[in-house]
Amino acid sequence: MVCAKRRVLYAVCIGLCVVSPSVRTFAKEDKESSTELNTATAGVFHWNDHSKLSWDDFIGPVHASDEESAAATHCGIGFKVVNNTAANPAVIVFNTFYPGKSWVRADAKIPSILEHEQGHFDLCELYTRKLRERMCNVDLHSADARTLLMKVYSSVSREYEAAQQSYEQETIHGTNLPEQKRWQAYLADKLSGQGTSNPLASNTTQQGK
Repeated sequence: MVCAKRRVLYAVCIGLCVVSPSVRTFAKEDKESSTELNTATAGVFHWNDHSKLSWDDFIGPVHASDEESAAATHCGIGFKVVNNTAANPAVIVFNTFYPGKSWVRADAKIPSILEHEQGHFDLCELYTRKLRERMCNVDLHSADARTLLMKVYSSVSREYEAAQQSYEQETIHGTNLPEQKRWQAYLADKLSGQGTSNPLASNTTQQGK
């Protein structure tokens, strides 16, 4: 069996907006025009709404760094702060998959590659949950709540990026099948039975006096 070597890319996003339903996102990539950004963010979805990827979710233009690159998964973790009432602020933590930025070569749409891409998205969800859990310990009524939230985010973000890099290195971009299966089993175990509905609607951390 021949497996295509590939360098799967991933993007980390973060959003913070107080008392607003909108979220500002900042991607760790080159600046894009507004037209490119609108195209890239079209049809985005969250892990809890659509946890299993298909090749139909990879509709972005191919941006291969070399001939061996087969696919790229773009997903990110973000959060926002809202005030349900004056005394009851809440943190909403979520992840997002970007179909318009994720891509696959036409000749690379095989199950083993899709399984590897799924692992990137599952890792994103795993660290979304870690971020949500740790933000429960932040006092949203404190004067430096924003700073504390950003500190927690930065810490989880570093762990997340390290996990993505380990996933790539240990699976050799998905071509080391035993390691790929081990990672799949690990992620399935961690995520099993913990899925919920749309995180933007229900996955909140609330704090009242």
